[in-house]
Amino acid sequence: ISFAPNLPSQSPPPSSSLHSATTSHTDSHTTHTRNILILSHNVTQDVAAGYFDVNTLLSGRIDVLSRCVNSALWISNGIRKDTNVYLMLFPHNVTIEVRGGSV
Repeated sequence: ISFAPNLPSQSPPPSSSLHSATTSHTDSHTTHTRNILILSHNVTQDVAAGYFDVNTLLSGRIDVLSRCVNSALWISNGIRKDTNVYLMLFPHNVTIEVRGGSV
């Protein structure tokens, strides 16, 4: 998990969808990367700074963000290695990147 002030320099997804797929060509193999953006408005400063208690995830709605990451990365036999999840925490302009290949 990495914290970044903005999204990495990739083309933005279509405005009608939160899910986009980008294609890269490597050694005549085509790999698809899923980039999932999750917008979270009205996040408290403590949550944006990473200060929260795992015993009270409902405060600050960390439970919702963790369910989104879980749903985006989990498949029946493991973790989606080709998926990146970006949690965008507003109004603090903080983006948390979770890479399925690194989980």
